[in-house]
Amino acid sequence: MKYVETFELVVKKGLTRNERKVLYGLVRHPTMNDRELSEEMEVKHSTITAIRRRLHESGYFKTVRIPAVNRLGYELIVVRYGKFSPSAGDALRNRFVDALRRENKGLYYLLTSPGFFFHVSAVRNYTSYRRWAEAIEFEFAETDLFRGAEGTSAVFPFETSKHIRHFDYSWILRGLFDIRDKVIVEAPFQKVDVRRLTKKERTVLRGLVERPEDTDVALSKRIDASRQVISTMRKKFERTGLMRTARIVDLRKLGYEILAFGHFKYSPKTPLRLRTEGIQRSVQQVPQFLNFSANVETIGCGAFRNYDEHFKTKKGLLSFYTEKGFLDAEPRSELIALSETNIPVNCDFSSLIKEAVESMPK
Repeated sequence: MKYVETFELVVKKGLTRNERKVLYGLVRHPTMNDRELSEEMEVKHSTITAIRRRLHESGYFKTVRIPAVNRLGYELIVVRYGKFSPSAGDALRNRFVDALRRENKGLYYLLTSPGFFFHVSAVRNYTSYRRWAEAIEFEFAETDLFRGAEGTSAVFPFETSKHIRHFDYSWILRGLFDIRDKVIVEAPFQKVDVRRLTKKERTVLRGLVERPEDTDVALSKRIDASRQVISTMRKKFERTGLMRTARIVDLRKLGYEILAFGHFKYSPKTPLRLRTEGIQRSVQQVPQFLNFSANVETIGCGAFRNYDEHFKTKKGLLSFYTEKGFLDAEPRSELIALSETNIPVNCDFSSLIKEAVESMPK
């Protein structure tokens, strides 16, 4: 890995060179301990420990754990977005957030602003999706919450779509800190099945996902499992892909001003297998932390430091897509000022893992 020193970023972002290196390392290699990270980033062990503690206490990042929901019987990822009516006040928008969390146990990301909402959920099947979607529609049908419609949905089945970015913020930090690191854009299709777990494994998996910031020692005091058992199972879950550890960064602290959401519809003549070059270009040029792609559509969410940066990136990407004949319609996009953004559910799988574990065959 090559790290390029950029004086402008030191001044603007308020982070030293070592702090930027360590933050990138923590996000890029979330399962490494401080000793391993010291060797990877070529920074003293004691410096890694001090910077990690300081950045965490300052709110630059938090640790999350993401279960492989397709291996827990969930077939779909559903992304839903829409406009709030200008007349909808805080009370009505807060009621919407509460209702969505109550009705949709698979909800794990929810973003709102005064005029826009965007959320991502894992769903067992299409019937389950329609149940909670209709419950929300009925509850707010007589209100002025939505602007003309209840929202737009995109459904991404695991077995026919690719999750190219799923809360990997290292790709945003690469560009921000001018880091030369290997770019990996391939994402496999994923089979859906139900993993059979012992009672102890279910207990530990749920504890790890619900309390991702706990050490193994701290978690052992909360659940019926020893530190050694938790450590062994955590490594096993990560090694076998049942669970992934990730780190979420606070984009505002890094100087980002805008979140950008995009929904691209593609020509049936250009399925996923023919859009490899476009996918690579998108991943390399657009600072995204979410990207779900299927044969006929892609939804992505990323961050930009300002409008000009977004405009130049979007213009270049659209020019390429148009030249290749990929697009079937004008993409839908939304810019949200981070200063006006609320993220009440941020990569939080607590409700989902509770439901998943409780429904597993005994």
